[in-house]
Amino acid sequence: MLFRTMLIASAFLTVAPVAAQAQAQAKDGVTYSPAYELCWNKPENSNTYGILRCGEAELAVQDARLNKAYKADMADLADSPEAKASLLKAQRAWIAFRDADCATVRALIGGTAAPIYLQNCHLEHTARRAQALEDLLKP
Repeated sequence: MLFRTMLIASAFLTVAPVAAQAQAQAKDGVTYSPAYELCWNKPENSNTYGILRCGEAELAVQDARLNKAYKADMADLADSPEAKASLLKAQRAWIAFRDADCATVRALIGGTAAPIYLQNCHLEHTARRAQALEDLLKP
């Protein structure tokens, strides 16, 4: 119980302005669209509804990025059925991991902040996976 309380307190203490958060995450290999930072910087988005609206829009961007990279990788692997099967298996495993990992976040973070943390979890996982898929077959 103490660990959970410390985790939640730590999560709330690390909430920083979005520009700083986006820069820190970019350093960790997570890249978001410029529109995401612009959305966060609008005064009308400084509440839960605005934060979720910005996140929803960015999640759509990152999901499209992920799908484009996945389709390109699968097309590049057209001559290798074994590699295509492996990528499909990996993608399904990644989806299961993302869902389980974000379910853990949701279970640990309660209250009105839970939707924001859950959305951020999905967003970060999706952006990281999109980047991994984009990098997969680079020469």
